[in-house]
Amino acid sequence: MMDEMWMRNWNSGHGALCADLDRCFAGIAGAVSRLRRRRDLRDRNLRSRIGVPTP
Repeated sequence: MMDEMWMRNWNSGHGALCADLDRCFAGIAGAVSRLRRRRDLRDRNLRSRIGVPTP
């Protein structure tokens, strides 16, 4: 009986759990993307100042 109740609770909350995890991973991916973009811009500016061609 306890197994059945646990499975019912799991099934009812599984959609919300997946949505929360998706939102969390998307936030982490966005933060990493912003950090990489800032780093790439900084490297590009530095290369142009010292005369190294940028790819």
